[in-house]
Amino acid sequence: MIIELFGPPGVGKTTLRPRLCRAMAKRGINVKTVNGYRQIESGASKDDGPEVRHGIGRIGKKLAASGHILLSNLPKDSLAAQLLAAFPVRSLSWSWRMKVDIALLCESWRQAAESDGHFIFEEGLIQALCALAVLARGRSTDVVRGCLSFLPRPDLLIQLDAPQETLRRRLTDRHARQPLLEVLLELGVDKGLRQASISREIGRCLRQAGWPLIKINGAEPQDFDEIIRRVLEQHDAVALRA
Repeated sequence: MIIELFGPPGVGKTTLRPRLCRAMAKRGINVKTVNGYRQIESGASKDDGPEVRHGIGRIGKKLAASGHILLSNLPKDSLAAQLLAAFPVRSLSWSWRMKVDIALLCESWRQAAESDGHFIFEEGLIQALCALAVLARGRSTDVVRGCLSFLPRPDLLIQLDAPQETLRRRLTDRHARQPLLEVLLELGVDKGLRQASISREIGRCLRQAGWPLIKINGAEPQDFDEIIRRVLEQHDAVALRA
């Protein structure tokens, strides 16, 4: 079973993920997690510790593991190449970063899809699509729909959103607390808010296309318990069909 979370930065994905992992673990469900800067790992590991998104050590390990991707051309028919071609990124540095992140993400998705296990993608393919739409030279609903036609569907997709002013306050506070290295490697407040609008647009396209989508208000922590209940119900339904 693959569960994917998506939504703008600051909306609560990193808060929901460990709570969902713990709830599933209590039911005896072994969960592994994936996101854009960590590959597949145990869902229970490091959940209660501080998150380090862009530490020097993490960046060094990632560069060592992905140097071959930067130095090679992706196969034209690969999922990563199709996504990157649909949304050409303006900045060369962001283009390189997205190439690495999406290539690694697609490999993690392949491994998860071929496994009988349970996986939570905190930053999965739909999140990558949202980020590309923010960074690209241009976007249209038709291009988004075109990407949805070839992206693999998870068993459950959870869209997190919050009022724009709530997101602005959270992103501003987070930006003020971040070390310089993290600030340089994040989208920033304005692009983060733009990603919120794009996420809503993509959410509408997903619903129209019939994707298995649940929406949650990240500004209402009590909503997380309801989402966890629905996820467990969905897990039971998938298990019965299997």
